[in-house]
Amino acid sequence: MPRKVIIDCDPGIDDLVALTLALFDPRLEVVAVTAVAGNVPAEKATVNVQAIVERLDPPRYPRLGAATPVEDAPYVDARHLHGPDGLGGAGLAVSQLARQHPSEKLICDEIHAAPGEVAIVCLGPLTNLARALVRDPSIADDIGRII
Repeated sequence: MPRKVIIDCDPGIDDLVALTLALFDPRLEVVAVTAVAGNVPAEKATVNVQAIVERLDPPRYPRLGAATPVEDAPYVDARHLHGPDGLGGAGLAVSQLARQHPSEKLICDEIHAAPGEVAIVCLGPLTNLARALVRDPSIADDIGRII
């Protein structure tokens, strides 16, 4: 039985590679991919997560979470490493989603849907995890694992 995971990432090139491996690993069920500001600002992180998942077209399509801008903790500009868009300047086209759920809400929803079974793999700043715990402190006991 595959292990349920949420990938919480600030999608630069490094997270692109990690997402690719996770989405096609039969040992994992990626139930959600959530974006957080880190290598790129929140808005770009959200677009990058969606563009990556759409382009990869994995066998099990995860739910996608939108990053929320953080006014008091701006992202670290990593364009010198990851290119102008965070993905090496790939310029991936992406469809316009009518509705995007905040990453912290999606984390809470997935933890409540499978208490004790979902691991959260944090590849970027821990902003979404912190916001999820503030939003709903009861999830603390139900998170399977934080990696």
